[in-house]
Amino acid sequence: MSLEIHLNYYSNSPLKSVIKAIDESAKKSFEEASPIPAAANHSIEFYNHEQERIFNQEWICIARTDEVPNTGDFLTHDIAGTPVVIIRQESNEILGFVNACAHRFTCLVPKLAGNAFAFTCPNHAWTYGLDGSLKHAPFMEMKTNFDIEKHHLKALHTEIWEGFIYITLAKNPNKKVSSALEGLRKNIVGQYDMGSYQTIIRESMSWDANWKNLIENFTESYHVPIAHQKTFANHKKPIEDYICGEDSDHYCYHYAPQESESGPGSAHLNNTKLKDKWRRTMVDFCIFPNHLVTLMPDYLWWVSVMPDGIGRFKATWGVAVPPEILAEVPTAEYGAWVLQMADYMNTANSEDKALVQGLYRGSSSQLLPKGTLHPIEKNLWQFTKYLSRISS
Repeated sequence: MSLEIHLNYYSNSPLKSVIKAIDESAKKSFEEASPIPAAANHSIEFYNHEQERIFNQEWICIARTDEVPNTGDFLTHDIAGTPVVIIRQESNEILGFVNACAHRFTCLVPKLAGNAFAFTCPNHAWTYGLDGSLKHAPFMEMKTNFDIEKHHLKALHTEIWEGFIYITLAKNPNKKVSSALEGLRKNIVGQYDMGSYQTIIRESMSWDANWKNLIENFTESYHVPIAHQKTFANHKKPIEDYICGEDSDHYCYHYAPQESESGPGSAHLNNTKLKDKWRRTMVDFCIFPNHLVTLMPDYLWWVSVMPDGIGRFKATWGVAVPPEILAEVPTAEYGAWVLQMADYMNTANSEDKALVQGLYRGSSSQLLPKGTLHPIEKNLWQFTKYLSRISS
């Protein structure tokens, strides 16, 4: 994890003062709300506080289930500096572990993804099964009373929701993902059947901004008609048609139908799950703290953002499409089709990158006005309320 810090007026803001500013902002009504306090994006003490209170305790989305479809498929990720690995079991279950040998903690699985029937530490050849159990420890019979059953990989809690894989570093998680998100699933996104969407792209990116700047950007569509002229603005969703969802301790969302009932952004004729306006409606949602999704009838785009220092973040993102869409892509054209989709999403990312990095740079000033929020920026206020709850 990068620790490069560009000092500014807010860098040394004390933790208590940052939390107080967030709490005061969260207590305001939405009509009186202002942006996330600038110090929250720059304070060294608050950054360290976030690592402990948020990323070492909350559920973090790291992948889609179809990215590890077969027994022995694995995928690695980092959460708050902790390397983790998820592995598909013979039982079809997906288990998560700290990606470190139980001997002297060498990173066990260096590859980002792959398939294996066992995992052998490159340092001393301790070998583990898919279930994390230690199977072989060379020459450890020389150690008196060595018990192989006491040296398994450190298991982590994992949960699957709507095709997404969540993992937490918490020893005793204070909630279940499925319970926390039931309202969102039942009332809005469940009808899309995201679990059936099939992954076609997985990529990563690093930007010079605070991780919360990307949350701010993604959870409002006020900027879309202006900033996304080459991509999302073409779906023609009038600003006045956007609807922001109810308050929740676990998520926020907004949605809007596009004008066209056919073509990009609309449901395939073979889609019998979506009805009426939902056949042409986009939903943008954030699962707190850092899982972002744009959900359309014909694709979904998801992002999981992780801080990599105060003014830098890494984000893993992917695209998945419904099976009826994928079924119509000729095999010979699949590669070009995926590249076209990747180019489209990378263009959208480039449109956002300047905005997000600009948010971070601009908020470093000590001479900022109060700021305000547009009516369809309610999700930013809801995210501030989450920060207040989790930080206090």
